[in-house]
Amino acid sequence: MSHTVSHLYEFGNFSLDPVQRLLLRHGRPVSVTPKAFDLLVVMVENNGQLLLKEKLMDALWPKVSVEEGNLAVTVSHLRKILGDDREKHVYIETVSKQGYRFVAQVLEGPEVPLESSELHAELEEHVAMAPVDYALMPRVVMVRKWMAGPAIALAGLLAMAGWLVSRHIDTASANGRSIGSLAVLPFATIGGKSSDEYLGLGTADALITRLSNTGKILVRPTSAIEKYRNSSISVESAGKEQQVDAIIDGRIQREGNRVRMTVQMVRVGDGAQLWAQTFDEEFTNIFSLEDEVSERVAHSIRLQLNNKEEKRFTKRPTENQEAYSAFVKGRYYWNKRTNEGMMKGLEYFREAIRMDPNFAEAYEGVADSYAALGLYAAIPPEEAFPAARDAAHKALQMNEDLADAHATLGLIDFYYDWNGPAAQNEFQRAFDVNPNYAMAHSWNAENLAAMGRFPEALVEARRAVEEDPLSLIVNSNAGWTFCLAGQYEEAIQTLSRAIDIDPSFPRTHFRLGNVYETRGLYDKAITEFTQAVQLSGGDVYYTAGLGHAYAMAGRTSDARQVLISLLDKSAHQYVPAFAVAMVYAGLKDNGQALYWLEKTSADHSTSMAYLKVDPFLSGLRSDPRFAKLLQRMKF
Repeated sequence: MSHTVSHLYEFGNFSLDPVQRLLLRHGRPVSVTPKAFDLLVVMVENNGQLLLKEKLMDALWPKVSVEEGNLAVTVSHLRKILGDDREKHVYIETVSKQGYRFVAQVLEGPEVPLESSELHAELEEHVAMAPVDYALMPRVVMVRKWMAGPAIALAGLLAMAGWLVSRHIDTASANGRSIGSLAVLPFATIGGKSSDEYLGLGTADALITRLSNTGKILVRPTSAIEKYRNSSISVESAGKEQQVDAIIDGRIQREGNRVRMTVQMVRVGDGAQLWAQTFDEEFTNIFSLEDEVSERVAHSIRLQLNNKEEKRFTKRPTENQEAYSAFVKGRYYWNKRTNEGMMKGLEYFREAIRMDPNFAEAYEGVADSYAALGLYAAIPPEEAFPAARDAAHKALQMNEDLADAHATLGLIDFYYDWNGPAAQNEFQRAFDVNPNYAMAHSWNAENLAAMGRFPEALVEARRAVEEDPLSLIVNSNAGWTFCLAGQYEEAIQTLSRAIDIDPSFPRTHFRLGNVYETRGLYDKAITEFTQAVQLSGGDVYYTAGLGHAYAMAGRTSDARQVLISLLDKSAHQYVPAFAVAMVYAGLKDNGQALYWLEKTSADHSTSMAYLKVDPFLSGLRSDPRFAKLLQRMKF
């Protein structure tokens, strides 16, 4: 029986496999964003033809209304990947006011089944020397159009066989199918002590971090899989819900001082078990277990790492077992994403540092905790963000390749220093380590939107959603970005989808209220803001949003009641000055609104970062005092 492989294209130093979604340069995989890859396929398949902008936008964003700037940004990104010269385009030509044309010579490789037994035998003997199981290699090879004659054809077949072998070393998964994305479920814990409740999620978290740091495969973050802890959902169903190619599932059983870890990888498409293995070790040597499991996963998905990536992958965060145990507990509580959980996580991260003062990831945990607590106004920004910055810098002094620490510094630059360019620089440094870091792309999207760079912001927001489609915070941030960019229908669709996933998450209701109010749908906005306030237990920013909506809807007395409640609350807890300014802005009391906005310079209200583009401050923009405020912003 003949088997087939994907139709292949070659141009310049590149090889393109549309079906496997693979771009190679000199035989090595090249990291490409999903939309840039889709654009490249369309252009290569229509080589030499003028492709109108409208056609390209329909192909890349079907049934979604997007601005033309999105296409320009994607083309620019693709040119950067291809190394296209700005002055003399080798690959992509711009046709002024019309579209684009792919101008490089493209060589196509049709699929030809190998039917000659003699040729097949000779080919099999040739590839037997390669360090890969021939059973994994498709029994079909590619004959280029320009080949002629049996001898030349045979030489071409043998050469292409070597290329296919190298291709499989780079991209084949277990059972010969490409794995481009995966999720790691929280490991089930059996027996042991009640204090081991954190161990299953901590083990998954460690594996997620290692694989993500390679930058070679898309791995769903811990926040996306935490909900499966103690869940009865099947492995295949979880994989389909997470929209990944494969899923890793395991269980941990403690017996005295020993721990047994049983792990399997399942292909989501057909539920096939790709591999399963049991690992045994002393509980005091949990590092060895994590090393073995990580190496087994990396081998099964054929991760090809350079020296720097290999060091990141194999580097242990600490050799102190007790410090690591405290760190895992910190991650466990931090991932609860509640104020109480983050405060408890912070305690454990500090404990880990006391046990190992050189534990970079524990400093990163401290930075993440303080930054999140400041972002959600749990503690004043002037207390939270400087402490977060200090911890992030200490982490990077010990290990400069911590994507999370760079992203946290970007968050601080954005929300605390109101410095857009500095934030973007740190986000880019995070992407250099982990190109698939969804949360960093999400924050970068908001940062770009705050600077008014909407086409780039939209690209980043959409990429973040593609990388972590079920993340409530990623979808919430994307909805806000779409709103700021004027993409209201996309904002409503994104936020409504997130609410369907989990109706109890307050931020999605808050952002949906923002969109409705921007559109003048005040009753719907009030409904969403009310839910956000109730679900959050009275978050001051959400309360301010409700007060602003009341005022805009003409419910002045209700708005003033909200204002009184915020001012009363400020007597015993932190209330951002921006929140008070918001309600005054809705009441059209510009003098008081600007007075309270002035106070944000002292308290660093995080929402001040959107001063340039916030639609709810539009009534203040003609005032000279507002212009002076903008001058202080580095956006």
